[in-house]
Amino acid sequence: MQSHYITHKNSNVHYRQFGVGAKLLFCFHGYGRESHTFSFLERKLGSLYTIIAIDIPFHGLTEWKDELIFKPKYLAQFILDIRSGLKKDDMKFSLLGFSMGGRIALHLTQLLSEQVDRLVLLAPDGLSFNFWRWFGSETWFGSKLLHYTIYHPGWIVWVVEKGEKWKVINRSIAELIRYYIYNEEHRLSLYRRWVSMRKFSPALGKLRRLIVNHGIKVRMLYGAFDRLIPYKGGERFKQGIEAFASVEVVQAGHNLLSEVNARKIAELIND
Repeated sequence: MQSHYITHKNSNVHYRQFGVGAKLLFCFHGYGRESHTFSFLERKLGSLYTIIAIDIPFHGLTEWKDELIFKPKYLAQFILDIRSGLKKDDMKFSLLGFSMGGRIALHLTQLLSEQVDRLVLLAPDGLSFNFWRWFGSETWFGSKLLHYTIYHPGWIVWVVEKGEKWKVINRSIAELIRYYIYNEEHRLSLYRRWVSMRKFSPALGKLRRLIVNHGIKVRMLYGAFDRLIPYKGGERFKQGIEAFASVEVVQAGHNLLSEVNARKIAELIND
């Protein structure tokens, strides 16, 4: 494993490099995770792929000191710069995204469709309309409410407690909200990470057309017991592009990025 940085204005963007293979695979982690979470793939794919896993802003070892909103075009350029540094300028590459990283990979495919050979999505965000992400990121009132909540969380604590008691909020969602809201440091991290990723919002209709036009293979993997991101979003997305896209469901929850699923993930990347 090698550790590298890309300088961008006042920031240092960190990425890890695994494997020595001729093909290129760029990986994007989920919320609160880091690039090293992809290291287990080296044993399965390292002889075939050079794997690049990037720490997105406010995660891992990336030191992001520029504007809070991280523009997708920045990340697209980082990918092209890394590829050039590896002297693989003319080579197409694959993208792998888990959870929030799935939304990132989807948007990058939209920007770099001529360069992408394969898109692998593990329980991806971004394929279903998320009211709360839209409300908190794209509306004036929602943005103000999110900012207020970070510094005055009492009202949402009350809502969660009552919602769980009245069974309108399921326990797993309530526990997730408590984890991020009850702790001040977690709340501030949530705010920075949420806002920084707000521009990663793929246009799914346009993306389907690009997948067909450029013959991009799309492989999606979901957990049967995932309460956060159910597989129905993937099933809807593949409608009309079945010749290029597939959906598989395994007996797991949301955390698909693990050694247990290494063989299945490797098959999706290299089938």
